[in-house]
Amino acid sequence: MSDRASDLISRAHEAHVVVAGGGVAGLVAALECAKVGIRVTVIEASDRLGGSIRTEEIDGLAVDLVADGFALGAPALDTLIDELGLRDAVEPAAGDAIAVAVGSPDALRVARLPVGLAGIPANPWSDDARRIIGWRGAWRAYLDRLRPPLTIGREQSLGALVRTRMGVRVRDRLVAPLAFGRFGVDVDDVDADLAVPGLSTALTRAGSLAGAISQLLPDGPAPSRATLRGGMGRLVDALAGRLADLEVEIRTGARVAGLHRDDVGWTVRIENAAPDAAASAPDADSVAQASDPDATGAPDPDATPSGQVIADVVIIATDGDAAASLLASAGISVAAPASPQRDVVTLIVDAPVATATATAVAPTSSAPSNASPATASVAPATVYATPAIASAASGIRAAAVDDATASWPHLAAAAGPRRILRVQLEAPTDPSRPGPFPPSAPAADGAQRAHSATTGALANTTSPSPSPARPELVAQARRAASALLGTEVGEPRAAAHRRVVLAPPASVIGHAERTAAARAAIAGREGLVAVGAWLAGGGIAPIVADTLDEVEKVRARILFGRE
Repeated sequence: MSDRASDLISRAHEAHVVVAGGGVAGLVAALECAKVGIRVTVIEASDRLGGSIRTEEIDGLAVDLVADGFALGAPALDTLIDELGLRDAVEPAAGDAIAVAVGSPDALRVARLPVGLAGIPANPWSDDARRIIGWRGAWRAYLDRLRPPLTIGREQSLGALVRTRMGVRVRDRLVAPLAFGRFGVDVDDVDADLAVPGLSTALTRAGSLAGAISQLLPDGPAPSRATLRGGMGRLVDALAGRLADLEVEIRTGARVAGLHRDDVGWTVRIENAAPDAAASAPDADSVAQASDPDATGAPDPDATPSGQVIADVVIIATDGDAAASLLASAGISVAAPASPQRDVVTLIVDAPVATATATAVAPTSSAPSNASPATASVAPATVYATPAIASAASGIRAAAVDDATASWPHLAAAAGPRRILRVQLEAPTDPSRPGPFPPSAPAADGAQRAHSATTGALANTTSPSPSPARPELVAQARRAASALLGTEVGEPRAAAHRRVVLAPPASVIGHAERTAAARAAIAGREGLVAVGAWLAGGGIAPIVADTLDEVEKVRARILFGRE
C-alpha cells in the first residue's frame, strides 16, 4: 500500500461524522461517508428509520403509507438502486391516469385530465378538456393563439402565465389542482420554466401556450414513475443493511437537541425522544441499536457521560423546522419554508373503484385527446381536487385520492378485488387549533415529516393485527374518496393514518435563492452540512441527488482537506 493511500485511510478512520435524522437523506449521507471508511453515527428521533417511507402490512397487503414511488430516469437514484441490488425489484407504473374533480361540493364532476403537461392542455378543444373547462373555457383558451408570443422571461409564475394566455378556467380547473394536490402549493407560486422545462423557449417558438405544450410532449407513452415490489420500505431496509455491514452506529429513539463548536470539533447534545416517538424498537437484524454496545463492535469512543458526542462533521438531515432549530443552537439563523400539513388515510376496500362519468379516465401520456370511453377507459391512479373543493368550507377537505392498485401491478395482483385508496385530507393549519387529529410528531426525514399515530378503523399502522381507532377520520376519508371518485366507496376492511408535512418542490419561485442563502450561512461554520427536502425540493430523486453532491464535499474535506 502506498504512503498516500495509507494516509487517506488514516484520515478517514480518524474522522467522526454525526448524522441528525434517519430518513432517506440521512441514510444516504451516512452510507456515502461510511463506505470510504469514515466513522458514522446516525441519530434518529423516532423508533424507526425511513422518514416518509413506511411500508406496513394492512389486511395482508404490504402498503406504502405515504411515499410510494419515485421518478424514473434520475441518474443518482438509479445508481443507488443498482448499488443496493434493488434493480430487479423496480416496477414501472401501470399508467399515469389522472382525473380532476371540479364543480361545487354538491355537484362534483370527475373527468380525466386532457393530454398536456403540468395540467396545461395541448388541445383545449378536446373532449377531455371541455368536460372540465366547458365551452366558455375552451373559447377563452383558444384566444391564446391570437395573442402575440410571450418573450422569454416575461412571466415567471406558472399560474399567471396560464391565466393570461388561456384563462382562469384552465388555471383553476386543470393546472391548480396538480400543484395543490401534489405539493400543497399555490400555482401562482410555481416557476413556469422549472415546472415545465423549456416552456418559455417553446412558447416563443410556437406562438401559443397550447402549441408550446404540443412541442414539449414526449414522442410516445412511457411511465414516468416506478416503485419497488414489496414496498418502498425495501429501499430503507437495504440502506440500513449496508450501514450495518459498514458498522455504522444507529441510535433510534434519540434526538439531536443542540450543537456547539469549539477547538476540538462539534459537541452534539443528544436527548431521549418523547415516548410516543420511540414506542417500539426497529428490526434488530437490520439496525444496530445504541443500547447494544456489541452491535457495531464497540461503544462510541467520542460519547460523553452527559449525553454528548464529539464530531468532526455534523450533517443535519431533518425537516426544515428541526434543521432551523439545530442551526439556531449553532448561531446560524435560517428560515424554513412554510409547509402545509395533511392527514393521509389509507383505506382497503372490497368493491372495485372507478369514476363516475367520468368513468373514462385515460393515461395522459398515451390516450388520444378524442378517445372514446370504450377505447380509453382505465381506472384513475389519482384524482385531484381544486383548492376550493379541498378547503374545509367545502366539507370534503380532500386534496387528492390515489388508487395504489391502479398504479402498481404487483399490488393489483395481490389485492384481487380489493382496492388500496390513499386519501389526502387537508389538516388544520394551526396545530393548536382544536380538532380530532393530533399534531405531527418530530420529523424523521427531509422528505416529508410524518408520525405514526394509529387511526385505522380496523388496522394498526405499527402492527399487522387489526386494532380499531379514530373511526371519525376514516369516515371522513371514505366520504371524501366517494366524492372525488364519483362512486360510493364501501366500508373499509382496514385503514391506517399518518400526519405529514409536505415539502415544497424545487419549482417554487424563490426556492433556489432560499437554498443558496441557507447553504451560504451554513458554509460559514466549518464541519456543518444540511441536506433534505427543504433544501433539495420534495421527492426521493432530488433528495438523493442533492445529498450525494453535499456529502461529496464532506468526503473531500476529510480526505483531502478541500471541497
